[in-house]
Amino acid sequence: MGADVLVVDPASGDPQPGVTVQQDLVYGSEHGVELHLDLYLPASRPAPLCLWLHGGGWLRGSRSARAAERLMPVAASGVAIAAVQYRLSGEAAFPAPLDDARSAVRWLRRNAVDLGLDADRVGVWGASAGGHLAALLALCPDDRDRELGDSSVQAAVCWFPITDLTLRDTDVPEGPPPPFLSGPLPSPSHEARLLGAESVRQVTAAARAASPVAHVHPGAPPFLLVHGDRDGLVPSEHSRTFHRLLTAQRVEASLMLLAGANHEDPAFDTPPVLAAVAAFLRSTLMPEGPATAVVG
Repeated sequence: MGADVLVVDPASGDPQPGVTVQQDLVYGSEHGVELHLDLYLPASRPAPLCLWLHGGGWLRGSRSARAAERLMPVAASGVAIAAVQYRLSGEAAFPAPLDDARSAVRWLRRNAVDLGLDADRVGVWGASAGGHLAALLALCPDDRDRELGDSSVQAAVCWFPITDLTLRDTDVPEGPPPPFLSGPLPSPSHEARLLGAESVRQVTAAARAASPVAHVHPGAPPFLLVHGDRDGLVPSEHSRTFHRLLTAQRVEASLMLLAGANHEDPAFDTPPVLAAVAAFLRSTLMPEGPATAVVG
């Protein structure tokens, strides 16, 4: 089983998109509100598939943000990317966003032939809050799958994820606040809002149940974790601890630490990091194919 820990000094470069985009595909609805996804399709089809789940503290964010520099290069390597809208904490409490991701997987599998997808094996990739949801999607099978359809994924990429919600009140940042933070963190916290509470301390059992670290088990799909070692919002210990737990259960897991990188740092969108994501997805979702990919 892989247990790699790589320290990466990111370099800059230009992405090479070269993909076809289908926008605003409706994959479901909740209480009369449509849920959409954007599909980034490589030239070679049917293509393996990976969901993208955006960050934003489960409170805000957009599936299309930074798509040109982040999603298109990985799609150009041969993996279709479905950027998924999910309900935010102002709309519905947990597990609503996780259920939305599951619904998107089911819809994509049902429509794989028409969309040009090979959906026998599906991956998930998320950043920050999206990384938290990606980890849960990979670790937590849905009891409703027999009735509603297969929502499983076979690979997970988690960028700077929150892996233990119970620690967020006491986390010590490793660097300065990321540039997008213009003031103090809100109260209630993002984590409390996700759980529909005023404080995580009031719902510690629910916070634990919503934490990926509580669901690590043998037989889980492979993981690639990527975190900056100067994260001023979610300390890299979230990924380090999660990596240790995964490897202790003999789950294939690799951890990349980006030297000097903060939360949502531009370093994550550089060719070396995106090439690592593409190579991981190709090697896990296309095991008979090449295990490397060139991005940029």
